[in-house]
Amino acid sequence: MKKVLLFGASGNLGKEIAKELVQQNYQLTVAVRSEAKAKTLSHITSAAVIVNACNADSFSVLQDSYDVIVSALGKSVSPNDNSKPGFKEVDLDGNSNILHYAVEKGIKKFVYISAFHAEKYPQLEYFRVHHLFAERLKSSGIDYSIIKPPALFSAFIDIIDMAKKGRLVNIGSGDKKTNPVYEGDLAAIVVKAIDQPNTVIEAGGKNIYTRKQLNEIINNEAGKSKKLRTIPLWLLNSMLPLLKLFNKNMYDKFAFFTEVMQHDTIAPQIGATTFEAYVKQKAGN
Repeated sequence: MKKVLLFGASGNLGKEIAKELVQQNYQLTVAVRSEAKAKTLSHITSAAVIVNACNADSFSVLQDSYDVIVSALGKSVSPNDNSKPGFKEVDLDGNSNILHYAVEKGIKKFVYISAFHAEKYPQLEYFRVHHLFAERLKSSGIDYSIIKPPALFSAFIDIIDMAKKGRLVNIGSGDKKTNPVYEGDLAAIVVKAIDQPNTVIEAGGKNIYTRKQLNEIINNEAGKSKKLRTIPLWLLNSMLPLLKLFNKNMYDKFAFFTEVMQHDTIAPQIGATTFEAYVKQKAGN
């Protein structure tokens, strides 16, 4: 039985990966930042270690040996996330600390969840740090699998909440297409990738939607108003320089949002769960 150490286990994707690893009979240990985080995962596994990936010194508590590291570690793109560390500190520096530990301990496999088309947008911090770490992993000498989804269904939870409050709006024409993927579907792909040597997997959901269609699906299930207002994309872009002066983390998030809204981001259609079914379930909570 392979021993797996999972980082980012307390996030929406991390929890699904943890469940899938247990279901597939891997011996799972989750690395979390606090006892409180460990308790949120106690229904999945009782094997938890307290490690802050952004602090290299904290890795000294890891006494066991592992065959595989899976990292779903990443800063949330939610505007409601006000944590101080930025994308570089979490997605690049934190994962680099994990990689250093893996190399030092001779761990045989490293699975990393990156971002679809990260290499195409080096001017955006979110994509830049994902791509930089993926390149570090490739050159590390460790057998790697890099998973690249275009977006996760859980990224739309904030939008569902906005619709419930009557605050959901369309940004721009909303005609660009994407195919977000359900975390549970992606988790199955992540775990399967443990046995796929030196591979990069682009994985999206089963259906392709325009950005406007995604908003309409959410609004039909959760919205207070049947008609959505539209905010011009240029207006959001014009606010970015001012936002950068006062809140770099929030600037990086909104720069990411505005850029992806201007492009089709369609990954291979691997997932099985529909966005409609996910929103219906979440809107009913």
